[in-house]
Amino acid sequence: MSAVALRRHPERDEAADLVDVISRWLRGRGHEVVDDVAGAELVVSVGGDGTMLRAVDEAARHGVPVLGVNVGQLGYLTEVDPAQWQVALERWEAGGAAVVERMLLAVRVECAAGLAIAPDGDDAPEPLPDGSYLALNEVVLEKTPTGRMVRIGVVLDGEPFTTYAADGMIVGTPTGSTAYALSARGPIVDPTHRALVLAPVAPHSLFDRALVLTPTTQVRLEVEGDRPATVSIDGRSAGQIDVGDAIVATAAGQPARLVTFGDRNFHGILKAKFGLSDR
Repeated sequence: MSAVALRRHPERDEAADLVDVISRWLRGRGHEVVDDVAGAELVVSVGGDGTMLRAVDEAARHGVPVLGVNVGQLGYLTEVDPAQWQVALERWEAGGAAVVERMLLAVRVECAAGLAIAPDGDDAPEPLPDGSYLALNEVVLEKTPTGRMVRIGVVLDGEPFTTYAADGMIVGTPTGSTAYALSARGPIVDPTHRALVLAPVAPHSLFDRALVLTPTTQVRLEVEGDRPATVSIDGRSAGQIDVGDAIVATAAGQPARLVTFGDRNFHGILKAKFGLSDR
């Protein structure tokens, strides 16, 4: 018997219905359905990539693997479609699942006088005990919703690199290279790599290229000029920071652990999601 935690999209009826079905099936097989991820051996995420990101953030803190069931639109991160959940869990029961590790970002927010920002809303990311945050896709420092472009100073491993006047800056992972960083003309990186992707958003500069950096690079983004900026982590607002404040990102010490069955590959997913033909 195993303990399994279920996480679902909060607003989709089909996700709620499917979670009820999966819960009954698990209990009927002798498994325990638990709320506390810390006591689970598996987390099943039922929703889209947003639901998966939140499940991974919670599960990675305890080293628990996550299986994603796609009830969303794109489903880049989720492993199986709704019709396949039972086959997937039967294979997991029989030991036929593999667990792949994906690099996470560790993100720290540095505000004046050492004060942490106050997260926005109930869906704000949860800090770790040391005050840092985890991100599977990216952290973004960008202009406020009503503001104009911001000035962001980039410091790499303690050395000033340059200052961008832009709508924002993204520090992403290889997994996140097909998320927000892709829309900012960043490179597509195989998610099994370990690297940092630094991509400006709509920069007012001749130098507008994304950078691929080693995972141990410490990337510091400082708010300069006279306008504040907002911070979002995996699509969740973490609040606003002021001029002189900064975020610092590098590879996290712990990985995300995702359940896979070895019958999908990154190139095939790219072809399917972007409608690419063989010729």
